[in-house]
Amino acid sequence: MGRLINASVEGNTCDAMQGLIQESQEMIALEAEPHVKDAGLIAAAQKVEHYEMATYGCLCTWAEELDLADVQHLLHDILEEEKRADARLTQLAEARINALARR
Repeated sequence: MGRLINASVEGNTCDAMQGLIQESQEMIALEAEPHVKDAGLIAAAQKVEHYEMATYGCLCTWAEELDLADVQHLLHDILEEEKRADARLTQLAEARINALARR
């Protein structure tokens, strides 16, 4: 994407995402029934997806405002992928995992 906007792309650590990852790791380490852990991990994964959707949504809007159509389309595609992942996680939770965790 850096080539599309003629900029260097450098990574940096996101403290919020690190916190979400740590929360997921704590869920994995819990002493709990497998289905309960599965439900918790789905919830943790959805938090990550929601954070990503918020980020890509903002970036997509900014690209549009800056008339960077190619960048906007790329970011929109990524945003839609994140939405599909979130929907799939919801489907898994509602179809079976949450019911199993209640038992």
